[in-house]
Amino acid sequence: MSEPYQKNFLGLDENESAYKKSKVVVIPAPFEASTSYQKGTGRGPEAILHASQQVERYDIESGKNFHTVGIHTMEPLPLQSAPATEAFNLVEEATTKILTDKKWPILIGGEHAISYGFFKALFKKYRRLSIFHIDAHTDMRESYEGNPYSHASVLYHIRKHCQKTVSVGIRSMCKEEADYVKKHKVAVYYDHDIHKEGFDAKNILKHLTHQVYVTIDVDGFSPSLIPTTGTPEPGGLPWYPTLALLKQIFREREIVGLDVVEVMPIPNLVYGDFSVAKLIYKCIGYKYFQS
Repeated sequence: MSEPYQKNFLGLDENESAYKKSKVVVIPAPFEASTSYQKGTGRGPEAILHASQQVERYDIESGKNFHTVGIHTMEPLPLQSAPATEAFNLVEEATTKILTDKKWPILIGGEHAISYGFFKALFKKYRRLSIFHIDAHTDMRESYEGNPYSHASVLYHIRKHCQKTVSVGIRSMCKEEADYVKKHKVAVYYDHDIHKEGFDAKNILKHLTHQVYVTIDVDGFSPSLIPTTGTPEPGGLPWYPTLALLKQIFREREIVGLDVVEVMPIPNLVYGDFSVAKLIYKCIGYKYFQS
């Protein structure tokens, strides 16, 4: 990214983004260690922040400006050359401080493996936590390509501590994962069923406790909306129905943390990055501006 821009979400000035005044804190986590197809998720946080400069702060749907809650963006965590366990610890430490300061954390990745550190901080504070997971893949392999900390294993490790997970948009898994889902009766909503029947929000909500961590791998969406991801799959979640589902979950549950991961920027193909930035902004609105 050669042109200059303010390296915070939305390009907010100091009055709108100072840590002390902000309710929301964005954590850029440029971790990339186990990508198994296309490389580049380490550049995802910067691409999201760059695209966010173009997001209109006025939201047509609500008629409100969500940025008025204050949105602080941390300096990117130094994760690029860190071993996985060290990266997880750095994310956990940063998130714990934000939670201690009674602010709402948003992690932007980076590959999905980095979500494990974010989860650890949330689970330490919220012991009855549940996870709402958007993804094309279940990410429930015990390990992948010999790596137990792979992006393809993050939900497996999260579920060692917290079995209350709901996965939506799934359209790719291996036999090992299919057996795991069946054995442990994991709540999985497959993409082909969603396209036939739509979302059953009431049924999805019944699997979630009051306090929910939302983790969004952007490949859960249709590649026509977000092509900028390293492991795209045909099909995928549509924009407005998915926003409506998220809005309902935010309304009926306390969302204690949000991450959005697996953006892999492609030169001159910015609309995927922009869609992700707008998705994050909409979620801030759903958190703070619903009646």
